[in-house]
Amino acid sequence: MGLFINLESATDERPLWLDSTAYTARLLEGGQAPWLEIASFLSWQRKAQGLLRSDVIALQAEPVIEALLAKHSELRSAMAAKSRSVFPLKTLLAATQLREQLGEMLGGLRACFPDTPLAFVVPSPRRWIALSYCLAFGADADVEAGADEFDSASVYVADFLRCFSESGLDILLLDEAADTEPASPEEIEWYRPVLNVANHYRWQLGLRLPLAKVDPGMVEGLTFFVSPRPLAAPTGILTPDAFWAGSPPSACPAGHFRTADIPAEANPELVLDRLAVLRKSGGPA
Repeated sequence: MGLFINLESATDERPLWLDSTAYTARLLEGGQAPWLEIASFLSWQRKAQGLLRSDVIALQAEPVIEALLAKHSELRSAMAAKSRSVFPLKTLLAATQLREQLGEMLGGLRACFPDTPLAFVVPSPRRWIALSYCLAFGADADVEAGADEFDSASVYVADFLRCFSESGLDILLLDEAADTEPASPEEIEWYRPVLNVANHYRWQLGLRLPLAKVDPGMVEGLTFFVSPRPLAAPTGILTPDAFWAGSPPSACPAGHFRTADIPAEANPELVLDRLAVLRKSGGPA
């Protein structure tokens, strides 16, 4: 099975996966992203895609979770009922309202964009332990977790992801934290239950490494990376923030693609021009 976007083009144009959430929320939604209103959310996404033309349509789980917890304080309380490291995550992922909300959003995106690869972006199991613990106990809460906890979290995440088997997903992207990036194939293997689910449903599985201080290598079932530099598999090259102020983009050799987060404060008069630069700029083969 090939990658979700064409990396074999004879031109120098590179595929581009955009995150325009902050930018288009300011530009199109008055700064208030309608995460919990399905019709408004889909209208926002249609307008954003019509304007910017990302080669991938993506739903990020994190802002939806934050919005849902702001509305449902009882879920946050349930997550904080026990202080065990993985308990908040287990409780969150079992919540019916979260599964239903994300399922409707993914299904709506698939219907709106039937011909564009659809991605679901979730924290890695390792990162999701810390994130959910902070959501339950406060931003300064500290949680101790090791390989056993990462393995347990992966089982809970895998079970959660099975809910979206009929959503028309093409891609699953696991988002790592900068200070806990996997440094070896053995560390990626902590996520084996998630890798197996992705393989079962024929989802392309990626790993986002915001720093990529080391190349962690490959494991069976991992399809691509997202990082600041090319790694051991096709890589979505992260666009540095300085690019939006006029700096040149990082090199993107043949066989890779580009990813970019448009800053919320970006000048609309310049954004389309900068995106054209990204698409047309490659790098050494």
